[in-house]
Amino acid sequence: MNRETVQVLIVDDDQRFMDQLASDLTEEGFRTLSARDGSEAMRILAEQPVDVGLIDLSMPGMDGIELLKQAAKVAEEVPLIVITGHATVERAVQATRLGAYDLIEKPASFDRILSVIERAIEKKRLRQRNRWMAEDILNRYRMVGAGKAMQRIYQRLDQISAVDATVLITGETGTGKELAAMAIHLRSARADGPYVRVNCAAIPELLIESELFGYKKGAFTGASQDFIGRFRQADGGSLFLDEIADLSHAAQAKLLRCLQDHVITPLGSTDSYLIDVRVIAATNKNLMERVASRSFREDLYYRINVVELEMPRLVDRMEDLPELARHFLHQFCEQYNRYIEGFSSAALQLLMEQEWPGNVRQLRSVIERLALFAEGPLITAENVAAVLKRPPLTSSDQMKSYKQARCDFERDYIQRLLQICNGNVSEAADAMKIDRTNLYRKMKKLGISAPRLS
Repeated sequence: MNRETVQVLIVDDDQRFMDQLASDLTEEGFRTLSARDGSEAMRILAEQPVDVGLIDLSMPGMDGIELLKQAAKVAEEVPLIVITGHATVERAVQATRLGAYDLIEKPASFDRILSVIERAIEKKRLRQRNRWMAEDILNRYRMVGAGKAMQRIYQRLDQISAVDATVLITGETGTGKELAAMAIHLRSARADGPYVRVNCAAIPELLIESELFGYKKGAFTGASQDFIGRFRQADGGSLFLDEIADLSHAAQAKLLRCLQDHVITPLGSTDSYLIDVRVIAATNKNLMERVASRSFREDLYYRINVVELEMPRLVDRMEDLPELARHFLHQFCEQYNRYIEGFSSAALQLLMEQEWPGNVRQLRSVIERLALFAEGPLITAENVAAVLKRPPLTSSDQMKSYKQARCDFERDYIQRLLQICNGNVSEAADAMKIDRTNLYRKMKKLGISAPRLS
C-alpha cells in the first residue's frame, strides 16, 4: 500500500486529539483532512477524495450517527471507522448497522488505529478491483444467447447465486463453465470478496496441496518463504476449482476435510486457519464414472455436488450461434482495430452447418481468425470456408434462406444420430435431451421416416 496516495479524514470535536492523530498519521506517510463536526465532514466528503474516515460519535451539531447516515448517500464506498470514548452498546450497534467499518474505544493505541485503517483501505481496494473485474467480465466475457437452453441457464444461475452452497458445473470443454462460475460469484452476496481460480489439471500432483492450502517456509525443497494458499486468498469470496476430476487422492481427502470443517492447515505448519470460502467446482469428466472406478472419492463427489449446473453444448443451442458470432466479431474488431459490419447470410449458413466439437470456445477462435484475416465490409462464405478449410458453398447453397439452412442442418443431424443409435428413436431423443414425441414431431416436419428396427 502506497500511503502517500491515501487521504484520511479525521472528524472529532476534540482539537487536541485530532491534531495528535493527524500528526501521527502524517509521520506514517498518510495525507490527512480534519473536520470539527459532521456538517464540515459532509462538505469535505462531497468535494474531496477521501479513502477512509475516522469519526467521533458525540459531536455538537451533526453527530457521528447522523454523519454515518448522510455519508452513505454521497460517499458510500468510503469506509468510516468510529473512534469514541462515549459509546454505549446501543450506539455501537446502531453505528454498525449504519455501515461503520469498525468501532475503536478511546483511549486506543496508535498501532490499533493504524491496523484498522490499513484493513479498511485494503477492503475498499479489493471491492473496487472486484467491481472493475465484474464490469470487465460483463463487457468482454458476458454470456450470450437468448435461446431456450440459455434461458434455462440464466434462470438456474439466479437460483444458485441466491444461496451459498457448493456448486458443481459440468459440461464439455468450451461450453463456458468458467463464465458460469464468474456469474455465480458476481451475482452472489460474495461479489465484493475475492474470486480465485485454480486449474487443478495444470498444477503438478506434488504441488496441488501446497497450492490450495499453503505452506510454511522450509516445508519442502524450494519453499523459500511462506505462502498462504488459494483457500486463504479466497477467504470471504469464491474459489473456482476447474478440472476438479484431476485432483490426486491425497488432495481429495484434504479438500473433503476442508469443506467439512472450514479449516485448513498449511504444509509444514501446526497452525490451523478458519476460512469462509464458497467452492465452485467444474469438470468435463463424468464424475460418477470416476467414482465407480475409485479414481474420485464418492464422499467428496456428494460434498461438491450440492447444487449442479450442466452447461449445454453449442449443438444444443444452435439458435444462439448468429448472436454469438456477431458478439465475438464485435469484440475482436475492437481488439484488433478492424472494421467489419457483419456476416453474409451464406457465411452464417456455413457456420451453422458445422458440428463444433470444441463448442463456444472453438467458435470464438474461428471468429477471431475471421476478424484478423477477412477483407471487405462483410465476412463471406468464402472467408469462412478458408478458415474452416472447407470447400466454398455452391451458388445454389448460397441462395438458401437461413430457415432452410437450419432445416437442412437439423435433418442431417437427426438422420446421423438415428444411424448411431441403430434406429432407436427413444435412445436418439435421450441423446438430444428432448422428449420422444417431440423428436417424432421433428422427424415428420423434416420428412424423416421412422426407421424400422431389425
